[in-house]
Amino acid sequence: MLTLLVLQGPDKGRRFELPDAPALVGRESRQIPLSDNTVSRRHCELVPENGQWVVRDLGSANGTYVNGVKVGRGPQVLKLGDQIRVGRTLMVFGAQPGVSRASSGNVKLAGAEAGMDSAIMATIPTSDDSMVLAVPEPSAAAMSNLRILYQLGAALGTNFTVSQVLEVVMDLVFEHVKADHGIIFLLGNDGRELIPKVVRTRDETAPANRSGASERTPQRSGAATGKADQPRIHASRTIVNYVIEHGEGVLSSNAMTDQRFSKGKSVHSLGIRSALCVPIKARRLDARGGDEIIGVIYIDSSVKNYTYSPDQLRLLTAIGLQAGLAVQNARLYQQGLAAERLAAIGETTAALSHSIKNILQALRGGADVVEMGLRAGNLTQVSKGWAIVDRNLERIYSLAMNLLAYSKDREPRLELVHPRKIIDECVELTARPATDKGVMVVADIDKDVPPAPMDPDGIHQVLMNLLGNAIDAVPAGTGLVKVTCRYDAARRELVIQVVDNGSGIPEAMKQHVFELFHSTKGNRGTGLGLAVARKIVEEHDGTISVESAAGKGTTFTIRLPVDQARISDPSCTHLPGR
Repeated sequence: MLTLLVLQGPDKGRRFELPDAPALVGRESRQIPLSDNTVSRRHCELVPENGQWVVRDLGSANGTYVNGVKVGRGPQVLKLGDQIRVGRTLMVFGAQPGVSRASSGNVKLAGAEAGMDSAIMATIPTSDDSMVLAVPEPSAAAMSNLRILYQLGAALGTNFTVSQVLEVVMDLVFEHVKADHGIIFLLGNDGRELIPKVVRTRDETAPANRSGASERTPQRSGAATGKADQPRIHASRTIVNYVIEHGEGVLSSNAMTDQRFSKGKSVHSLGIRSALCVPIKARRLDARGGDEIIGVIYIDSSVKNYTYSPDQLRLLTAIGLQAGLAVQNARLYQQGLAAERLAAIGETTAALSHSIKNILQALRGGADVVEMGLRAGNLTQVSKGWAIVDRNLERIYSLAMNLLAYSKDREPRLELVHPRKIIDECVELTARPATDKGVMVVADIDKDVPPAPMDPDGIHQVLMNLLGNAIDAVPAGTGLVKVTCRYDAARRELVIQVVDNGSGIPEAMKQHVFELFHSTKGNRGTGLGLAVARKIVEEHDGTISVESAAGKGTTFTIRLPVDQARISDPSCTHLPGR
């Protein structure tokens, strides 16, 4: 985007974007209107010709000057950074291209040796008072600034890591405050080292189809970066240290006090820059209390592109205050997550240790029975001992599978599966423990039940968990567990129920049955089975519910949507007998 930036004159600070067409400069111009009364009504025009931009004087009273030289009757070709003087108004012909991220490894705090000997032009102290409304004409500027701060607050409210917060802040700064470079520094743990966390650069290559030339302004340092063509991004050490020490926002420039500026040279060739630097300030998180500076926001721009004003310093200072609050909130949030994670680890360890201990004790007992049988040559005793070992190996397998299923988010691989196949497999696998306890397990599947999209392994695990719980809950010798399946055509859902005639679940415990590590079996349960069942069913976009009353048994109901468009691999179809 090609622009004219007013550096001196009544319209100082205004920026005019050039259209892809001739643009008139003067007091009666619609494209570039100037209020300078020493400028003619139709002073000069800027015209794109043959891939370049030229300026023509239109017979003005005071003449048109480019880099201090008066424009004659013919057109004068313009280059980026050229100064154009009309009357008392001085403008710079420049560009404002796109924004890109840069590596923090290319950032260097520099001083006079790198041309960063900036002079402080204005400062603003940070405080809890609003600085947004303190402008000469508050109505429009204040509303604009308040919208920006509201937008920032809304964006920061949904980001909970420090890196996310800083990315949002820099994105907003580059959207509303023109800049060539932007860096957010945070102080290290020692409170001294400044670490660049987020770096933005605006692509400084001008579009060839509009200006006819391309230029790059970043300084390069092959020795520092290891690459000859990698740009080094400098920030003024003097300005950053001043902001950290005094806690004040700073507007600086090495243009307005630079004697070279009045000699008619291109500001592009002089590397003159304007910069804003504000503190990131927040409450201390330690026992000392009070405020502390935790970092700075630093942006700068070549004067050919933009010159900052005190109003923008006020806005950036307010953004720095909000950024500080958001950074501290993110740190507190992460500390809370870490504490919750440690608490969850402790809870998990405590909950599982009992189950693992019981399984290991049972395995040891079964192994002892097997060993005694082998020594005595008693195969009957060996068989009894091995049955104990085999049963507890299955418990270990079930525990491990439930842990894996609950701890890892996964997208179910949906296939077109007939529910009869999965239900029959589960009933067959539970036949042995059911027979040992004298419990009957039966399946009742309607004939019109269609195949449904489901993850066979996931639903298999759900049914095994429900059937295992049901067999444990029913009385020995008279227990009955039934698995039913029907199709609800009105709701296009598959309905699977696991019904038992056990003692039921007390009303006070029903609301907790799907919670992790909540078990009604005492030391015999892990509290994982139903939590895993609900997780897998919800991953299928289904629901699971329970109906129970003390002494009247329990019914678990699973509802799965029958929508073949959700199938991961339509070629996979599992029907009975396949």
